[in-house]
Amino acid sequence: MSDLLGGFVNGPMAVRTSEGIAKVIRKAILAGALSPGEQLPERKLAEELSVSRTPVREALFTLQGEGLVDLVPGRVASVRNVPANEIERIFELRRVLESHAARSAAEIIDVQKLALAEDALAVLRRIGSNGTGAEQASADLAFHEAIAAAAGSPLLITLMRQVLAVTVTYRAAHKYTGARARRSQAQHSAILKAIRSGDPDTAERLMSEHVAESSELALKYLSTVEVELDEGREPDED
Repeated sequence: MSDLLGGFVNGPMAVRTSEGIAKVIRKAILAGALSPGEQLPERKLAEELSVSRTPVREALFTLQGEGLVDLVPGRVASVRNVPANEIERIFELRRVLESHAARSAAEIIDVQKLALAEDALAVLRRIGSNGTGAEQASADLAFHEAIAAAAGSPLLITLMRQVLAVTVTYRAAHKYTGARARRSQAQHSAILKAIRSGDPDTAERLMSEHVAESSELALKYLSTVEVELDEGREPDED
């Protein structure tokens, strides 16, 4: 049986705590290395990470709280498979939460935390359309989490991470190419500029438009994949 986590483990010392283990499993899920519905046996994860089953179990509980893992008593944990009718609602909730985060960040203007958003934006620009969908999604997630942190509300960060965790798994499956990648970068840049300028109204509006557009693309992609799978064809990347 092949490893579940593959190259996502950088040595057992880095993931000996439940927090570190959750980080590794989360990264594997968001990168698409662990698919929806895939089982996550505690014993196998513990062996791969060279830890006991206790911190693995604690990590799975954490990921359950984030909406990434399903835990049913008496059954093996598995990567959560979000029902199709729930995905659209989750994207809409993300738009509401992120718009509020952008407004709050523009009212506070935490320079140090906004620098993290600038770093993530720089990674997105460097990756461009050459990176994989997972690499683009990882940098995109870092940008949006930085905006959430700059909003100054620990509760908002927790809520946004739960929503982002679900949507990013679908973003990672779809690579942005050419004009779409450049448009996404321009939208991120405009949002950050509005926040740094202390313009809450513009920051809120731009974030709302950005998330709405991204959500529409993701849902369109998911719809296309479902049709292709029903017809017995492999889904196209673009």
